[in-house]
Amino acid sequence: MSVDHVDVSTRYLSEPGAIGLFTRLTRVGLLVDAFQHRVFDPFGLLFVDYSVLRVLQLAGPPYRMSPTELSEIVVRSSGGMTQIVDRLERADLVERTADSSDRRRVVVGLTRKGLRTAEHANERYARERERLLGGLEPDEVDEIDTAVRRLLDVLSAADVAPAQP
Repeated sequence: MSVDHVDVSTRYLSEPGAIGLFTRLTRVGLLVDAFQHRVFDPFGLLFVDYSVLRVLQLAGPPYRMSPTELSEIVVRSSGGMTQIVDRLERADLVERTADSSDRRRVVVGLTRKGLRTAEHANERYARERERLLGGLEPDEVDEIDTAVRRLLDVLSAADVAPAQP
């Protein structure tokens, strides 16, 4: 007895309600992850590395933030953020320095190489996102974005973020 994989796949991806929603969200997550690898691997970056560079860039000159602020924004534990900053520091993309207002505190800042890498990665990411989403009309992108933002609010309020090592 042979199984019709197309039929099973269709049924699996079209289940109604919460189970179907989570199945489709997981599928979207896997596809986005594969897309991000294609975009950021040439820079030697994981998506979370890019996220840290991007957040520092968005902070504006002098492109510095505390590790705690970074960890809250990119949803990582302090230990997880230490690992990310260590990796980015080894690549000369960020540097740790004493906070000028409190020398007991450390801040993380972009290096010149880190800023250039963030700019180039941003350009590629924007170009590839546009190519990927080119089949959607602008109002469809807005509609999807509104729904995802609402879901993000619900999930954030439910505190479902995993504890990171």
